[in-house]
Order: sequence, then structure tokens, then C-alpha cells
Amino acid sequence: MKPALTDLLREQFPSSTIPENTENLAIGSFAEWDSMAHFNFLMLVEENYDVRFSVEQMAELKSLAEIQHALSEMKVL
Repeated sequence: MKPALTDLLREQFPSSTIPENTENLAIGSFAEWDSMAHFNFLMLVEENYDVRFSVEQMAELKSLAEIQHALSEMKVL
């Protein structure tokens, strides 16, 4: 069973408080979520969902909702 994206956020950002409503979470939502941490988060998602994002997707996926949508299109959610 694959972990929820919010669980991966908690893993990537253990010192941050992840709100219940994650609909609007995106890069910069909290101090630790900068561009480098975002790249690392996308790699964590790839590893846990056994997918690979294209370079274009990596540049475009800025929010949790966009990542979730991309995973849905890949039929892994």
C-alpha cells in the first residue's frame, strides 16, 4: 500500500506542522519547503509511487494538488 502524499510531506518535513486541509499546500507553504526541498519531495514521491516525472513535470508540479493530479493521470492513485 502506497503512503498518502500528506504522510510523505510529514516524512520530508518532520519539523513542520501539516494542516488538515492540504488542498492549497504548495512550495513555500512553510519555510522548509523551498525549491531544493521540493525537488527532494518529488523524488520521494517517485520512489514511493514507483513513477518517474519528466523534466517538464518536475518544473510544473508546484502544489500538492498538482502532484496528486499527475499521479492520478499516471493511474497510481
